[in-house]
Amino acid sequence: MYENIQHTVQDLQEILKSDTSINEQTYFELVGRYSTELKKILAVYFDSADKIGTQMRPFLNYYRQLQHYLVFIIRYPAILQVPHHSEILQTLSIIENQEELIKGLYTDLSKKQRNLLNGDFRKDLEDYLKLKLDKSQK
Repeated sequence: MYENIQHTVQDLQEILKSDTSINEQTYFELVGRYSTELKKILAVYFDSADKIGTQMRPFLNYYRQLQHYLVFIIRYPAILQVPHHSEILQTLSIIENQEELIKGLYTDLSKKQRNLLNGDFRKDLEDYLKLKLDKSQK
């Protein structure tokens, strides 16, 4: 399921390692391809059973965070003209440490998110929003 997006991540990694300026068009196209592949994974996630969704959450959190880094560079394309710019190095670090980040940070984060959205917080939030809605309709 993750093969296509991983291939795109590898392509992005290769151009981000460049010792020369990075062609904006090439980078933009790769980020577009990355976003398309992420959208496909999200569609599977939303259509999946809870067990599969639980297994996917750490990967999705990782891929979405990486997308934020990639899009940040698009917002400031001058970064692409500076080889080894700090933003490029940070993005490379996220890519190169994918396995450790998913196993550590994103697995734990996903569990916390699931607990938050399935626990008392969700009930309290729903009750609060219902109360606000009731007041606004009076």
